[in-house]
Amino acid sequence: MSTEFHPTSKQDPTPKWLASYGGYIFGVLFFALGAFFWLNSDPNMVPSASTPKFDKAELSIAPRRKAPSDPPTTVIAGFEQRCNACHKLFKSNWDGKRPLAQHLDIKMGHGINNDCRNCHARDDRERLVLHDGTTVPFAKTEQLCRQCHGPVFRDWERGAHGKTLGSWKPSSPDAHRLTCAECHDPHAPAYASMAPLPGPNTLRMGHPSAAEHADDNNPLQRWLRQAEKANEAGKTETSNSSDKSNHEEGGH
Repeated sequence: MSTEFHPTSKQDPTPKWLASYGGYIFGVLFFALGAFFWLNSDPNMVPSASTPKFDKAELSIAPRRKAPSDPPTTVIAGFEQRCNACHKLFKSNWDGKRPLAQHLDIKMGHGINNDCRNCHARDDRERLVLHDGTTVPFAKTEQLCRQCHGPVFRDWERGAHGKTLGSWKPSSPDAHRLTCAECHDPHAPAYASMAPLPGPNTLRMGHPSAAEHADDNNPLQRWLRQAEKANEAGKTETSNSSDKSNHEEGGH
């Protein structure tokens, strides 16, 4: 005797009309929802707010301070003197507590670096000393600063920290990267709080086409290329004038 098993069939509770037209209904609902958001959203308009007022003197492109020369000099009794002119004559063992007789314009505010000999070479005050005892000239001040300010130094190398004059293009011969001492006082490098200037508004340069935005192009690059072409044209014109002048002199 064999017994056959017949599973009990369950009726689908979904209404037939929903199964037949559900896709169309949800499509219409999504379309209506998209239309609602599109009609009730703010238009994508270019901001047209007026430029905030600020002191134009703050836009100076000059370095914020004059870095020490190499070799460094200072003014003593009205005369410019090199450091070793005095420090080779006597030993300077300032303990950080006694009042200074010279260099009264220096205000120490550089963390635990309250001793001149932390940075200045003891036997040659016209050079800076690194942690391992080697010395570097004042023209390489950043090599001293990098010992304690490594992350900031790497940002400076890559252009994220600091200031560049002449050109934004690193390969340009006109580009000049300001060094640490051209912005910061080595003895008290912290800046006082200041209000930021308004951000640049490149739309004032015009509305570049889509092609000019392709790849590495942008509005600033466009003006840079125009300036480079103008410089090349000027050099060519000068060269032609010089050749013409030499030809005329040779003819005589």
